Amino acid sequence: MTAKLDADTVRHYGATRVGNGDIVHVPVVRAGNWVFGTGLRATGPDGRMDPAVLKAGRPLDMPPKAQREAEAIFGRIGTLLEQAGSAMPLVARVDQYYPDPRSVDPYHVARKRAMAGKVAPSTSILVGGLLNRDAAMDVQVMAATVDSGRSVERVQASLDAPQSSGYAPCVRVGDLVFVAGQLARDDTGNIAPEAKPPEGQLWNGTRIRLEAGYLFHERLLPALDAAGSSPDLVVKAQVYLSDPQALPAFLQTWAEVFGARIPPTTIVPVEHPGFGTLDATIEVNLVAVHASARSRLKDIRCDVELPMPGMVPACSFDGLLFVAGLMAIDADGLVPSAKVAADAPYFHDTVQAQMTDILAKAKVIFAAAGTDLSQVVRALHFHDDLGGFRSAYAAWTHEIGDGGLPFSAISVSPDLFVPGAKLIVDLWGHVPGATAGEAS
Repeated sequence: MTAKLDADTVRHYGATRVGNGDIVHVPVVRAGNWVFGTGLRATGPDGRMDPAVLKAGRPLDMPPKAQREAEAIFGRIGTLLEQAGSAMPLVARVDQYYPDPRSVDPYHVARKRAMAGKVAPSTSILVGGLLNRDAAMDVQVMAATVDSGRSVERVQASLDAPQSSGYAPCVRVGDLVFVAGQLARDDTGNIAPEAKPPEGQLWNGTRIRLEAGYLFHERLLPALDAAGSSPDLVVKAQVYLSDPQALPAFLQTWAEVFGARIPPTTIVPVEHPGFGTLDATIEVNLVAVHASARSRLKDIRCDVELPMPGMVPACSFDGLLFVAGLMAIDADGLVPSAKVAADAPYFHDTVQAQMTDILAKAKVIFAAAGTDLSQVVRALHFHDDLGGFRSAYAAWTHEIGDGGLPFSAISVSPDLFVPGAKLIVDLWGHVPGATAGEAS
């Protein structure tokens, strides 16, 4: 068994140099009592897809390619979790991005087997592309460490999950509560009639407000209640919208359901259809704190421009930092430093400029929490076009050097809400010195 590690040390596992060797991907990070796996694909040390998975000469051999990929990914996850002092039964959440919905069912076969039928809360999103064009999936995991003494306790919430995937809709691990990605579904598995305008009517209720309201009150809130938490204890929300034009109405609903305290939220536009239920236009997952641990939750307040007024920029809890989604925007739209002159577009790298602005905001948030960007444990880049990834990564090297980054980069919708925006960044971090006060 792995020896107990210093709780204030962020440790990297399985780092590989890819591209020309100047991009360092860190697939697994241990921070305090948690382990994060990010950007996991069926790749080799060079960042290219594993030939044994692709089977170029006989690609249609059994099992299906997507299942072969998933088996390779979960094999790697198991090995790296063990190295980091964790194990598959301690996975608290798992997130997947797929370019093709046909990959999902074969993936589920491998995931169920790897997790012995006890699948953690899951969010699955259809996206435009991954960093490897021939990859069928990109996976993220979060797990407790063995020496934390924690276990994954399934919460008996009145939520169903598709039998094919078999994930737990909600779990409690220590004093954190994880709610799987939820859609505005009813018991039939379809979008509830109350979550959309009446059949045959073009109006008589704004679709996103009905759908988001139903999702919150009938799916998310019951899960939080059953787990001993509440909306004011949410520390992180990820929202995926398949209709970017619905953002203003969604923000109205989000402000109404959370009231004065809007938790750190990352809102990502994806193309429709983006979810397992064809008619759905929104999916949301949550991380929250148990009511008994309220005193250890700290909202981080600082002066940074966020996509939604009144949102808490970040929350700190027991050494973890949960950050709102960041964009290179100000009150007037795209920040001036990232704007490109129409008559001279080749003199300016807007993606690098946008990431530079995002990292400047992140530095303010991390500093307010008592930490810095060397303590990032997960960085999810949501691009309008993955052609900008290298420029985005280059901005990181100016801040953290070449020691590597636990990143994933995903192509989503070409409409990132703000004209000219190319990038949305979702960051999770570690706060040294805060883990020691954590209760078991």
